[in-house]
Amino acid sequence: MVVVYYKWRSRYQNLCEFTIFSENQQTGRKEKGDPLNIAIDKMTKKTRDLRRQLRKAVMDHISDSFLETNVPLLVLIEAAKSGNEKEVKEYAQVFREHANKLVEVANLACSISNNEEGVKLVRMAATQIDSLCPQVINAALTLAARPQSKVAQDNMDVFKDQWEKQVRVLTEAVDDITSVDDFLSVSENHILEDVNKCVIALQEGDVDTLDRTAGAIRGRAARVIHIINAEMENYEAGVYTEKVLEATKLLSETGSRMKRRS
Repeated sequence: MVVVYYKWRSRYQNLCEFTIFSENQQTGRKEKGDPLNIAIDKMTKKTRDLRRQLRKAVMDHISDSFLETNVPLLVLIEAAKSGNEKEVKEYAQVFREHANKLVEVANLACSISNNEEGVKLVRMAATQIDSLCPQVINAALTLAARPQSKVAQDNMDVFKDQWEKQVRVLTEAVDDITSVDDFLSVSENHILEDVNKCVIALQEGDVDTLDRTAGAIRGRAARVIHIINAEMENYEAGVYTEKVLEATKLLSETGSRMKRRS
């Protein structure tokens, strides 16, 4: 998806440059039927469409990367507690890739945002994630070497708390600079895709896929609820906010029922 993003970005930049050049050439040629003006109108529509596709590509990344962000950390810690140094090294690589993905997607979100202050906060939070990642891994390696050590266990707990806190900071910062409408649109598409996967898994008796996909639906629903509740804080209380909050409550209850049944 990152390759796709940069391909679209390159095409978008080329289109913008051509549009600017064309606009500079249209002096004195404002007639409605002027071929150059018609071409400029078409190009403007294409750039708008490309912007929408760019936003969708980035939102796809955000929707996927900021889903169940604690799983790689928890798996790493469990391996460390068992004293399995080989597994810790393997899961450390997974954790490192996860951290790199969070930073990469955060920077992608910055590239399509006009919120300068928000972008600064995202970049600062991403830098903290980048710096904290090797420290978490070192704490896990230390615990794996001395799984019975109270000091190593406490040290791991400290870094676990720091990591989870910093991921929350990054997530909220990214949410603040992205469009709620775009996020909801992408999330809805992903949830519908996952529902179809669940139906197929149920028909085929594929319990693992059913459980994993249902978990993804719950995770996406939880993200939607969190973002919408935060968005409603920007509105004055009224009929609109009440109805929206009722809808998020219903979504939350539905997710809870899914979890109990699974």
